[in-house]
Amino acid sequence: MLKPYVHLMRRPGAGAFFAAGIVGRMPISMIGLGIVILIAQEKGSYGLAGAVSGVAVVAGALTGPIQGRLVDRFGQRRLLLVGTVFCTIGLAGLLFAVNADAPAWVLYLISFVAGGTRPQVGSFVRARWTHLLGRGRALQTAFALEAVGDEVVFIVGPVLVAVLANQVSPYAALGAAGALGLAGGIWLALLKASDPPGRGRSDGAEKAPLPWLSLLLLSLIGLGLGATLGSAEVVTIAFTAEVGQPDMSGVVLAVWAFGSLLAGLWYGSVHWRAPVERRLLIGTIALAITLSPLPWVGNIVMLAIVLFGAGMTIAPTMVAVTACVEEWVPPQRLTEAITWTVTGILLGVAPGNAAAGHAVDLWGASTAYWVPVIIGIACALVASVSVTFARPRTRFAHN
Repeated sequence: MLKPYVHLMRRPGAGAFFAAGIVGRMPISMIGLGIVILIAQEKGSYGLAGAVSGVAVVAGALTGPIQGRLVDRFGQRRLLLVGTVFCTIGLAGLLFAVNADAPAWVLYLISFVAGGTRPQVGSFVRARWTHLLGRGRALQTAFALEAVGDEVVFIVGPVLVAVLANQVSPYAALGAAGALGLAGGIWLALLKASDPPGRGRSDGAEKAPLPWLSLLLLSLIGLGLGATLGSAEVVTIAFTAEVGQPDMSGVVLAVWAFGSLLAGLWYGSVHWRAPVERRLLIGTIALAITLSPLPWVGNIVMLAIVLFGAGMTIAPTMVAVTACVEEWVPPQRLTEAITWTVTGILLGVAPGNAAAGHAVDLWGASTAYWVPVIIGIACALVASVSVTFARPRTRFAHN
């Protein structure tokens, strides 16, 4: 199963930009949690903490597609250098503002700057794979590897934040997120050989039409995936507390992520003959089916088993979304298009968290598991509409 990935890592420069991408993506899983822990401890308000964290997420969602367009035009290097520096300055400013007991509007403003300038490293690395490999089977393996990389980031990042916050200080936890983002962003920027060349201003790249309806539906599926992840995480934490084993929440969530990681590795090692849209539809249907037992789970062991199975549908579905973008979108605007779907995933986490939290308060954890179940069903419905009615006629790859 690992043989295709070994071949990928032997490509010139691949190992370096993959590793830089992992380091540069760490803030994705660290900034939000780090802000919540810092402000909750220093200000004593989870409401303010969640709002400030949410502002950073929204800022990233608003600027992500703009970053993608700029990268497609000018290349990645300049945006990586400028973005990582400003994001780090923003996080440092947030640490200073919290310590100085600054008013809430100052925290919101600084959080917006930090979140809005954070480079969309995941999209940039996927664009580098496309530049290196061209379009075909090897690229699908690379996309699967990136999905596995995302899982690694979301496993390691929160653990690192929790350890630093508890053993050192919450300031150290958020500071580490900024330091990792700065190091990874500069490292990736210095790898000039793998940076896809910018298209410039005069080659007509801006006029290459995007299949906006198809891209919108793919972004909605990404939004649903993010909401599924966010809601299931909150309900799982509440469920383990309800059954008297709160310390098991991290273990259960790690099992879920591990299932996705394994499935991602397997998915990327298979030579798929089915069209990408069929794989997307199967992935979303499998997600809805595997989530459906959650409201009836009664103990930690069964919960871990069900979430492991559901996790095995996450990475393949994410890979299928990216593969659809790669096949349906003109190459001149690929990075911009990928950022739309990645933004959808990130933007979906916050409303998923909120909906699940309200459901837990109203009905308890077991019943609240209907939130990710319903979201999973909605993803499958949107995928069916996308596959049936919104496939663009023009294709840019044949896998």
